[in-house]
Amino acid sequence: MAGRKAEYGSGPLFKAAGTVYGVMVGSTLLVLANVLVVPLLLGVGPLALLGFMLLGPSVVASCYAFNRLLAGEDSGVFQDFLKSYRSNFGQAVAVWLPYMLFLGIIAFNLSVLPGSASPGSGEADPVQLAARVGLVGLALMVCTAAMNAMLLLSRFTFRTRDIYRLSVYTLGAQRRVSLGNAGILFVTAFVLVMTTAWLILFVAGLVVYLACLNSRTLLASVEARFTVAAGPSEGG
Repeated sequence: MAGRKAEYGSGPLFKAAGTVYGVMVGSTLLVLANVLVVPLLLGVGPLALLGFMLLGPSVVASCYAFNRLLAGEDSGVFQDFLKSYRSNFGQAVAVWLPYMLFLGIIAFNLSVLPGSASPGSGEADPVQLAARVGLVGLALMVCTAAMNAMLLLSRFTFRTRDIYRLSVYTLGAQRRVSLGNAGILFVTAFVLVMTTAWLILFVAGLVVYLACLNSRTLLASVEARFTVAAGPSEGG
């Protein structure tokens, strides 16, 4: 006797196509929500600062939509993105700003460092090289902590100061996840530097999706250790 016929939409190809479509929609929304960052790519700084401030809420909204997509609980990436963007906007800005300012300070210090070669010689100055490597490493750590914070805010209803604490705590407590997210961010930054910054418009959503995929154990651990039995309030 023939087995029961699979229901429409339950096959792996259908699910894979739905995931690809969801990532594409989320990526488009992420880019549209950060349209004011475009002047930064064009070298126009002041207007881009406002756009860069809005990066936090859009990343939180993308994390919320992608996490629900991964869990098979999404009501549509478009709807989930807008729901989280509206409900988490204020706290997302408050959480993101300190990380943004810290990254700005690091970028400024990198920009004012002398050249990598000592005057009158073709050899790299080891002190300056070490300073650059240290600042780049610090920036990567801050970016990873910020990514953790955005993920936590997209999933849980915590106070802002607790989000800060957990974003730093999970760097060490979830080392494998943190290294994975740091690797995703580093490879992305390296590719952008070696090619063109405009590529971020096409890969931003994929980068956030990969971070969500990599961070499922981090969110599960935080849920088990820092929430009540009733479970967290998701994204809104």
